[in-house]
Amino acid sequence: MPGRSRRHRCGTRSRTLWARSSSARTSVRSRPRRRSRTPRRGSTRSSRNPDTDKERGLRRMTRTRTGAGTKPGGTATGPAPDLGRPAGNRRPWWRGRNALGYAFIVGPVAFMVVVLLIPIANNAWISLHEWSLVGDEAPRFIGLDNYVEILQTPRWRNTLLRTGLYVVLTVSAQVLLGFLIALLLHRHFPNAKVARMLLLMPMMISEVVVGNIWRLLLNFNGGLFNWFLGLVGIDPVFWLGPGRAFWSVVAVDIWQNTPFVTLVLFAAMQTLPSELLEAASIDGARRWQQVRSVIMPMIQPAFLLVLMFQTMFAIRSFSTIWLLTEGGPGNETSLLAIDVFRAALQSYDVGLGAALSWCLLLLSLGITILYIRWLKRDPLV
Repeated sequence: MPGRSRRHRCGTRSRTLWARSSSARTSVRSRPRRRSRTPRRGSTRSSRNPDTDKERGLRRMTRTRTGAGTKPGGTATGPAPDLGRPAGNRRPWWRGRNALGYAFIVGPVAFMVVVLLIPIANNAWISLHEWSLVGDEAPRFIGLDNYVEILQTPRWRNTLLRTGLYVVLTVSAQVLLGFLIALLLHRHFPNAKVARMLLLMPMMISEVVVGNIWRLLLNFNGGLFNWFLGLVGIDPVFWLGPGRAFWSVVAVDIWQNTPFVTLVLFAAMQTLPSELLEAASIDGARRWQQVRSVIMPMIQPAFLLVLMFQTMFAIRSFSTIWLLTEGGPGNETSLLAIDVFRAALQSYDVGLGAALSWCLLLLSLGITILYIRWLKRDPLV
């Protein structure tokens, strides 16, 4: 019947809609409730770890860039991605970001190789030859015979000993006098700036000028020193003669190079905190105790610095001694640097002169290494 069929269809439809809604309600009730991401009031727990979020973001960016496959849960299935530039697309070092830095380095390194390392290597090769500039003989390889001759010949052994004595006398006197003068300048007194300027003047004068000035002062006939001796009735002294020339040369070197030691040590003393000296004086320490226990340990690096520099300067002393005595009388003032000049440029024995210069270099290098190792030790106590 038409009416009944219509009611039957409406009832069936309503039952179907009711069933769907009830199943939806049942599924919503059975689903677990999601926790709120916002923390409760008064709770000290954070709802999210920022470090974990950053790591997740980095993993997402990595998977997006590399195209690695992921599982449904978000875990990457491929290997660990390489965020760097692929090996085939890397730029060479001269076109990278540090190209300008390499360009600045290459110039000085090339200059040092050409100006320093190549001449040193060539000099070492020449020292292994018997090479005289007199005659037509070609250089002959003799190995270490030049070095053996230096060690066996009494003249060269005396030169090495004389050079060592000269270095010990000049450097020890310069450091001692420089330290005492620096202590004097460290104290405040009237016209201190004028005194500092006058004491530093010998260091500013060229070695050639120093040699000529002192040759005139030490002259036997018209020298200033002998003139003063004549005023008090003392006979003139041959200052540059046998028995006195070596000590005169040592005195001139001390006069010229002591201001450098004074300058370095005085600058180191200026950096000392005044509280240490005040505390030492309050504790009853005397002046020499303050110097020994406070000042000297604090300026020990400056001491070793001037020792190293003055030793190298003394070993290669040439200009002043040559202008005063030319290594004489005899060989009394002939040091290692002067014998290098005599052998290579007066006797024209280039191989022997090169061997002597290597002895000079090795001696300077050995003493410098000892000073550097000493500098790394604990300060004086």
